[in-house]
Amino acid sequence: MLVVTLVLCVVAVHQMRRTASLIRLRDDFVASVSHELKTPLTVIGGFAETLRDPDLPAKERQRFLQTIESNTRRMQRIVDDLLDLSRYESGSWVPNIVSNDLGGIVTDAFTAVHRSAEAKGLTLAYEGNDRRVDADPTALRQILGNLVENAVRHTARGSITVRAEAGPDGGVAVSVTDTGSGIPPDHLGRIFERFYRVDTARSRDEGGTGLGLAIVRHLVEAHGGSVRAQSAVGQGTMITLFFPAKPVTRA
Repeated sequence: MLVVTLVLCVVAVHQMRRTASLIRLRDDFVASVSHELKTPLTVIGGFAETLRDPDLPAKERQRFLQTIESNTRRMQRIVDDLLDLSRYESGSWVPNIVSNDLGGIVTDAFTAVHRSAEAKGLTLAYEGNDRRVDADPTALRQILGNLVENAVRHTARGSITVRAEAGPDGGVAVSVTDTGSGIPPDHLGRIFERFYRVDTARSRDEGGTGLGLAIVRHLVEAHGGSVRAQSAVGQGTMITLFFPAKPVTRA
């Protein structure tokens, strides 16, 4: 009887700790979302109020409207990323595996960031020949789009290179390498967490939602693959994705 009681007590304590942990995670998540949305909402409200002034010069009015539009798009991106992440984490999404021409998807990702990369003088390169990847095409586009956009955002000069080569067990390894600012070692293990930022102020100013890498991790793992980050401060970062030869999808 005593043994049973002790076991029940241990189970109860374990359940209480797990519940407390989940509550902390929920509270942290709500706080993060609120914080991310507060800034654009404050900007929109402030500029909208200023537009009420009938004597506001036309040039200033146009500038304020552009700021409101920019922050509205930022909020929309945060909401879209949150909805995507929620769907992936809930297990309601299962990848539709087909054979993809990786070069074509990389070209689309480069096209999306061409203007930003050109403004910084960055070189965009793909090294993968005719490599194909068995994956969900929409997910693969989102993965590479997020990684390339993130690389451009954090690279002031140099290059962004996407490389594809044979991975372990006949799979494919796809890496996105930049020559950007790099990530300190104590932050490297957390960059795939929701809303985690190495440099909070700069990341927000540059337009990131803080959810892109978390989405990448969930999408790759849903294919039965894995993701790894390597970085050196001042030298750049390499994110490597491993896709198995025969994806074993899991929610």
